[in-house]
Amino acid sequence: MSNALGLAAALAWPIPMIAALFLVARDRTLKFRVVWAVVCFAGVGAFWMQRGTGQWGFVPMAFNLLGPGSQPGFYKATIPAGAIVVLTLLWLRARKLRALKAAA
Repeated sequence: MSNALGLAAALAWPIPMIAALFLVARDRTLKFRVVWAVVCFAGVGAFWMQRGTGQWGFVPMAFNLLGPGSQPGFYKATIPAGAIVVLTLLWLRARKLRALKAAA
């Protein structure tokens, strides 16, 4: 069971990063799109789990660009903080735009 959770975490963290990158690439009004695209791949914290023993841990002060890396025998995951920031920014911008269109 714990191996399945470790594998799920290791496979899930890139999903919001890729989704945020896709939305940044589609948004033509966003300034500094290249910078925002890099921010999409910033992660904070590192979860790790050793496959053989099921031992796990968390490193809270880790800053990861392009994910936490890989090492044989370990599942690793990161909190996609950059992607969360970008997705929130784009959601707020879309909400503001909808409100302006509704007011006009």
